[in-house]
Amino acid sequence: MSVPPFLKLYHTGIIVDSLDDAMESWGRTLGLDWAPPLSSTVPLLCPDGVVGREVRFTYSLQGPHHIELLEQIDPSPYLNVTGGRHVHHLGYFTDDLPGAAAHLSEQGFRMELSGVADDGGVARASFHYSELSPGMWIELVSHEIAAEIGDWIRIAAEERGIEYVSPFDLPARQEQP
Repeated sequence: MSVPPFLKLYHTGIIVDSLDDAMESWGRTLGLDWAPPLSSTVPLLCPDGVVGREVRFTYSLQGPHHIELLEQIDPSPYLNVTGGRHVHHLGYFTDDLPGAAAHLSEQGFRMELSGVADDGGVARASFHYSELSPGMWIELVSHEIAAEIGDWIRIAAEERGIEYVSPFDLPARQEQP
């Protein structure tokens, strides 16, 4: 039997109305520092087809389990899918995005959103939903995004003198008999 796809929990994503206000409030209350906010406008494949969306987001510098705050500028892809809009998802890093996405689908977590590769397959990230966990998705993040996020958080933490512990270090993988 082969080992199931590698999955490692590294963040919890929370939708906020104002990223700046949430960063100030959460930071003050929980003693968190934040990476400089970024914006993303990549298209997502959803039940309505490929839809553009815009989001502004940041990650806590403290971790390795990070808090991700997201302000949806254009939430179009999310409007016709199942799930919540505030405590949004648990984010898992995987070294095999297509395999991990297939594994979650086989376990009853249907894929509702994903990045789109040139060949039409899954790219960069995917969101999966189970009727048994109303309101929450599982986000799978590929090694490409993990490298980008890891560098972004590490640089911001170093600039503030905060110790950075990477949530993306891979353990040795072993095949099971």
